[in-house]
Amino acid sequence: MTTVLIADACKPSLVMTSEVFKDKLVGTIVDVATTGKDTLEYLAAKRPDLCVVDFDLPDVDGPALIEAMRKVYSGPILMTAFPSDIVKQAVEENLFTCNDASAWVQKPVNFDDLSEKIDRFLVGKYRLERRFGSEFNTQLVGKATGRGKRAPKVSGTIVNISIGGACVKLEGALKVKKAQELTMSIELPSEKGDAKKKASASAVNEAKIKATVAWINTRGEIGLQFAKLSDVQKRVLENYFRQQNTAPAAPTPPPSAPAPKGRGAAKAALSANP
Repeated sequence: MTTVLIADACKPSLVMTSEVFKDKLVGTIVDVATTGKDTLEYLAAKRPDLCVVDFDLPDVDGPALIEAMRKVYSGPILMTAFPSDIVKQAVEENLFTCNDASAWVQKPVNFDDLSEKIDRFLVGKYRLERRFGSEFNTQLVGKATGRGKRAPKVSGTIVNISIGGACVKLEGALKVKKAQELTMSIELPSEKGDAKKKASASAVNEAKIKATVAWINTRGEIGLQFAKLSDVQKRVLENYFRQQNTAPAAPTPPPSAPAPKGRGAAKAALSANP
């Protein structure tokens, strides 16, 4: 049975969005929240198959709430909003790393528009994180299999990377299995800024990211799924992605900026609900 959470304080919008799901996926259970606080409390207890978040909730804007939700929820999140320059700016600057929320649904909600997003992210399980092309060198280190044995390690090149994972082209053999834990070392370019900030950024850019093996193919490539990133690691990756002017890289298949006004205050209000 499919369960959907809709966070929207506007009753007509709630009804319209709910009807799309009930018509599209017969038997869908629709749960409702009218504030960001209620949404986070719901996610602390339940795991819906998909969430729909309105941009203009009473206590928080959509992007700030989605950022908080990502820390506790890994499923697809769609955002609804009446079109405006503020919404467009917020999407481009704060939601660009994810394919689901950045493909926001325009209000009044249209059946065909929302239906297409349901097919893509709920039914089709399309990748949520946007991947960016790269040519960074990396080293992957596994765990030693026993006392006195060396941990397996190999160098490689990161083909593409996202907030949630990466595809790495290996330079040698690495005996690993699916779901095995690895550590990926990566050094990203320094952030722009004054000398003091640059020196600080340079230090944090030499990151070691915990990951698990998602897939391995016969072309010497390995897919990694990141464990939870630290706030610093996430910010460094996002800053790098913002500097990319090229379109996101096509995902390699497995073997089978200023924020809108009020955003800071909204995030502070949500900080008590991790």
